[in-house]
Amino acid sequence: MNKKIFSLGLIAISGLVFSQMKYEAVSDTVKIQQIEDILLHKTGNPNKAKPLSTKSNLTMMETPQPVAIVTHEIIEEQQAKQLSDVLQNVNGVYVTSSRGGAQDSFGGRGFSLGNDNMFKNGGRMNSGVFPEVSGLERVEVLKGANAMLYGNTAAGGVINLVTKKPRFNFGGSAAFNVGSWNSYKPTIDVYGPLSKTVAFRVNGAYEYADSFRDVVHSEKYYFNPSILFNLGEKSQLIVEADYLKNNSTPDFGIGAMTLADGSFQLVDWLPRNTFFGTDWQYQNVQQGSTNITFNTQLSDKWTLNAVATYQNYTKDYFSTERVQWVYQKNSGRYSWTTPFNKTYSEQNYGSAQVNLNGEFNTGRIGHKVLVGADADYNQADAYAYSLSNVPNSVLFLDDQSTWNNGSLAMPTSKNNTLTRATTRRVGVYAQDFISLTKQFKVIAGLRWSYIQNMPSYRTTYATSTKDFVANSATSDNAFSPKLGLVYMPNDNLSVFATYTNSFSANTGRDIYDNSLKPTTIDQFEVGAKKNLWDNAVAVNLSVYQIVYQNYYQTAEFLANGAANNDTTIKEFAGKMRSRGVELDITGNPTQNISIIGGFSYNNSVYLDTPAVTGYVEDQRLVRTPATTANLSLFYKFTDALKGLKLGAGAYFVGDRLAGWNDTKALLATRNGVTRTYDLKDYTTVSFSAGYEWKKFMIQAKVNNLFDTVNYNVHENYSVNPIAPRNYYVTLTYKL
Repeated sequence: MNKKIFSLGLIAISGLVFSQMKYEAVSDTVKIQQIEDILLHKTGNPNKAKPLSTKSNLTMMETPQPVAIVTHEIIEEQQAKQLSDVLQNVNGVYVTSSRGGAQDSFGGRGFSLGNDNMFKNGGRMNSGVFPEVSGLERVEVLKGANAMLYGNTAAGGVINLVTKKPRFNFGGSAAFNVGSWNSYKPTIDVYGPLSKTVAFRVNGAYEYADSFRDVVHSEKYYFNPSILFNLGEKSQLIVEADYLKNNSTPDFGIGAMTLADGSFQLVDWLPRNTFFGTDWQYQNVQQGSTNITFNTQLSDKWTLNAVATYQNYTKDYFSTERVQWVYQKNSGRYSWTTPFNKTYSEQNYGSAQVNLNGEFNTGRIGHKVLVGADADYNQADAYAYSLSNVPNSVLFLDDQSTWNNGSLAMPTSKNNTLTRATTRRVGVYAQDFISLTKQFKVIAGLRWSYIQNMPSYRTTYATSTKDFVANSATSDNAFSPKLGLVYMPNDNLSVFATYTNSFSANTGRDIYDNSLKPTTIDQFEVGAKKNLWDNAVAVNLSVYQIVYQNYYQTAEFLANGAANNDTTIKEFAGKMRSRGVELDITGNPTQNISIIGGFSYNNSVYLDTPAVTGYVEDQRLVRTPATTANLSLFYKFTDALKGLKLGAGAYFVGDRLAGWNDTKALLATRNGVTRTYDLKDYTTVSFSAGYEWKKFMIQAKVNNLFDTVNYNVHENYSVNPIAPRNYYVTLTYKL
């Protein structure tokens, strides 16, 4: 498998650059697509950018939707280490949990943003790994429902990672980063022409890091070659490969206590470095992807974009799990019996899409039209293992001498089952942006989606049998409309109102082994986009309501009352409503100052739930903060201290609930004792300084300056402390 994935990393194929066909002359005969948005880099104003993820030729001001863009300049000057660092610049997007310490799970507007909401260069990517950020040109977040463009997505938003592309001028950089906990990371980025019509780019990185958590460490390899072919003056082919290997120590944190009355409590008096796993547990992930993108300008008004993507993802995992401190009535003590789990999973994903954009008039009415189609195929293999010689390890919370799991032997394992699930999706969509007058616009779009879950089958190795999983085959189709109004009295103000109806297929079964109904989503949103300070600063405001019909969540208990550990078994939750407001301020008000700031408020609750088994209505959803806020300021000296840049940032996450939302029946049987517990708000502050001299630049940064203590929590067992105060220094040489 390693050779297979590594070959993918060396072969081909590259980044989606949706239909914006802006060309730049580099010789008398050669023109290339302008991938980097020069105006955005100059002003820092995202309202002046060309969004790459909307598939259309609409400008940011014409797009009736909030879109956040974080450029590579911001990523580099903030010395972002993880995607979670990058997304702190996007209000309303937050980490919902760091389950097992092996990945960050994100949420937006009250919804989890999983595999169906994560994209790289326009193609879906598996979110079960920490992405490498040094090779990113920009990160775009399309907030809200995007089913009209992307099909089966949750309504919180779409995150699209856009990698760096080839250039026809030679350049690049080499950098070395060192920091807290024995971390070091060399990176390389080289680009240039191979001929008048061919250009290349190669990004690479290696990273090793220990952790503030005992025993925990990680090692990462990243390689991203790409090549660009100009096929005449108006056509272009981009080929890119992307390979990531990430070996890490699973870490389920410090856990929470289940008290005698059934309520939960954080064990937040434990040292943040306390690790309850073993010294041999591991999670090894490899992700290889290839993209081919073809762009052509058919005429002055019509462009065509075609993309093909393939991705292979594997995860080899063997670890202790689920740190849960349970009250023992006999002894009055809290204990945890160490569980073990071994899995291996592989996903093969392929997709293709075609987008045709054009402009024309019917009389005095202008049209910007998008017509497109997409299809994808996903095959997911999950291997389960039976374990023997399992150590019987019991830890007591009040006896530190029992905490050392390092001496535990690794259980022996053998293949138990292989379950293969296959999904096919097809979509056709059309959108028209109609200029009734210079000021008043109407947008109307419609998508037809078809999703088919092929019959899953399970191979049982002990009996050498292969059986189809009962009732695993399903198919759904639906139309997703979009309608909006845009008022643009001038180029620097846009006011919009939109309605979208989305369709989301539900995979898995209910506790009685029945198929799940599709979820339908209604979203209403109004907003305004305004440019200030001579168009250098964007101030964007939006208010939204999203209502989920036929909402399902992972079932906590099976039909026989036993605890459920299978995420594919779900239960009907009724309706879910999300309401909120978001404010963004971004840009460079002067040549010296850059600013990124935002605030969001969200209230997500259950409504109209079943009378007995339903969730308690009007209870805020777990892992969803009520408020988030971010502020990043950088000052660049241009006179006396030319070359010096100072920066500071603050990130606020509001109160939220952990645990599980209460069902009406369980709350009654527990005499009103809730299954949720409170996580308090917190703020982290960073400070950075950098100096640039000729081709050299040195940067230093301190994160979590005031050593704030808080946690990312998944239910009651993966309670992962946020990183304490830490330091990083980066030395960069520009080629």
